[in-house]
Amino acid sequence: MRRDAILFLSLTVLWLGLGTPDAAAEDASANVAPSVSTAIQAAEEEKKEEEDKKDEADKKEAEAEEKSDADKESTDAEKKAEETATEKKESKEEEKPAAKEAEKKEAPATEDTAKEKPDSKPEEKTPAKPEAKKRKTLKIEPKRLKIDLALDGTFVASKMEEVAFRPEAWTDYEIVEVVAHGQKVRKGETLFKFDSEKLNEAIADLELEQRLNELAILKAEEEMPRMEKTLKLDFAVAERSNQQAKEDFDRYREIDRPMMEKTAEFMVKYYDFMLAYETDELEQLEKMYEADDLTEETEEIVLKRQRNTVEFAEFGLESAKLSRDETLKISLPRYDIRIKEALERSELAQARAQMALSLDLNRARYELEQRKKARSKSLDRHAKLLADRELMEIKAPADGIVFYGQSVNGRWSDTATLINKYKPKNNVSAGSVLMTIVETRPMYVTSTVDEGKRPDVSDGKKAKIALPAEDAERVAAEVKSISPIPVSPGKFEINFNVTQDEIPAWIVPGMSGKIQVTTYNQKDAITVPKTAVHDDEDDEDQKYVWLVDPDDEEAKPERRNVKLGKRKGDDVEIVKGLKKGDVISLDDESKTDDESKKKDE
Repeated sequence: MRRDAILFLSLTVLWLGLGTPDAAAEDASANVAPSVSTAIQAAEEEKKEEEDKKDEADKKEAEAEEKSDADKESTDAEKKAEETATEKKESKEEEKPAAKEAEKKEAPATEDTAKEKPDSKPEEKTPAKPEAKKRKTLKIEPKRLKIDLALDGTFVASKMEEVAFRPEAWTDYEIVEVVAHGQKVRKGETLFKFDSEKLNEAIADLELEQRLNELAILKAEEEMPRMEKTLKLDFAVAERSNQQAKEDFDRYREIDRPMMEKTAEFMVKYYDFMLAYETDELEQLEKMYEADDLTEETEEIVLKRQRNTVEFAEFGLESAKLSRDETLKISLPRYDIRIKEALERSELAQARAQMALSLDLNRARYELEQRKKARSKSLDRHAKLLADRELMEIKAPADGIVFYGQSVNGRWSDTATLINKYKPKNNVSAGSVLMTIVETRPMYVTSTVDEGKRPDVSDGKKAKIALPAEDAERVAAEVKSISPIPVSPGKFEINFNVTQDEIPAWIVPGMSGKIQVTTYNQKDAITVPKTAVHDDEDDEDQKYVWLVDPDDEEAKPERRNVKLGKRKGDDVEIVKGLKKGDVISLDDESKTDDESKKKDE
């Protein structure tokens, strides 16, 4: 208020100056200019003080509006003062004679202004009372709530024939010819042709092996009875030999060995007796020839013979002694060892023959059975190789377009790799899908939906599919089926029926599209901002809003429990608790009330 009074007095002074004669205009403008400048400066200082005081308060919206009005008034006053000063300055040169008279009239006005300033000082010290912050409210008006679910989809052919390659035994399939990716084929046309030379050689080698194995089996079957009989004979011979060895050992120990020792001793005794006998005979002859009258010649002959006989007897005795020593010290001990070892060997031979009878025969039977099983496996492999030879040329199972690889959820992830792999001289992988024959029409669209959105979609829900081309029209669709269980962690497969007539000819299986499924569409839905809905402190599942009287700012807000429905962006649907025309606060009234209490304190 004081600022307005100062501005009013300043303007009064200016207009008084304009009312003086022309002769005094120059002096009046000179005196007025300082007064106006002082008044404007004082107004600006007071304005600054007021703004500081208002900033220290709660800075509410009402103060902002008042500040804007005050600034506008101050600006208008300054503009008027500047315009007046400009006009005075322009007329200064023409109104010099009236300067004195204008000065006399200005003096009383200046005194009046000076008198008014002290009166306005008390108003400068009084702070402006901040106005209460205006409550933000929302009037409930039902409107349409439409929620769309965006998905990434892929076009999939309804009719596809996979060319599975699963040979049973052979793995070396070298490409000779292969149909190109994307080529249109008719049923029965050749898709793959492989080199069969190695396979034919393997089959021939296996057939030769089978014939040899059959001969071995026949021989083993015929030898089995003879082998059994031979083993029994061998056991009988070994058993008999062992018995004889035992008998020989017992006879040697009880009879033969003692007799051999006795014989050796007796032979020494015999030759010793013979030597003594012949020696006595020689002595008698010598005595006799000395006594008789026989001629010397006869005597010498007889004596010579007897002497030779004595010499032979001596040699025989010496030889008998040597033979006795050899028999007792060398021959008999060695023979003891040999006959004992012979007995042990016969016992081992009998045990071996017994083992052969029980084990070798069974082993031969098992080997025969093994050969038969090997023959059975060989025949089975032979049959599989013959079947695999039929895969050396693969035919198209149906009419359609050739797609390399296998479609997984509508996508052909390995196509680029297979295009480089399917070339002559390269091998293909067994146990895989080589290619797929696709009929491009009809098609459907497949996608996956997060488990959190699964309750929002169901069979029959309408959808629109945006095609890859920017200028293409969207295609109508509806939910066909949803997988009962997740196909990957947190994901359910969802398929859409598509209006076939709306699909452009350039769309082929494997192309993508953006799906928009309308999951909720309520014509008269009541929605409020999420910030207007609050959680109960004791029960977080209980939600509520603040219901207010739009005509009475001082009325106390009413808490209203509500039940929430769908959510879209920052809005949430209220399905119970509010009706058309209700007004709710967008602020948390409980916090606002607490802040007011703190300020009052």
